[in-house]
Amino acid sequence: MNKSISMLCLLTCMPMLTHAQGFTYHSTDDEYKKYQGEVTLTGQYSRVLEQEYLDYMGDNICFYPDATSAKLIPRDKDDMRSVWFCFSNFKIAKATFNIPDQIKSGYCEYKGRATVRIKNYDIFIVESEGSDYAKLLSAKNISPAKAIKCDD
Repeated sequence: MNKSISMLCLLTCMPMLTHAQGFTYHSTDDEYKKYQGEVTLTGQYSRVLEQEYLDYMGDNICFYPDATSAKLIPRDKDDMRSVWFCFSNFKIAKATFNIPDQIKSGYCEYKGRATVRIKNYDIFIVESEGSDYAKLLSAKNISPAKAIKCDD
């Protein structure tokens, strides 16, 4: 009887555990391959405020997971791009990381470290400039954003 109950619990709980531990494929459109789910990642957040970059890529707050966390991000076997993404909910990310809108002369970017919980992951599949996106749910262990000097 105990084995039956244990097996039933295992079979019932398994889909929930799998879903909670990562992403599952949802759909593909003209620009994105979309995944649903949630993960927690540790790494570096960044906001580039250099005008040339902003004109080209737009104003985004992006995240670069550490090597261990990067393994949680969906990638096709033949996709050799480095793993990084921008937050789809920019205003929430900006407030969460407390990143200013201005940067002093000679500096181009703010960077800091954090552990983030994200939801849903959209892989940019167009052969053009763009980025992957995920929704920021929460963040902890946030280091203050530091201004980084421009590369000359």
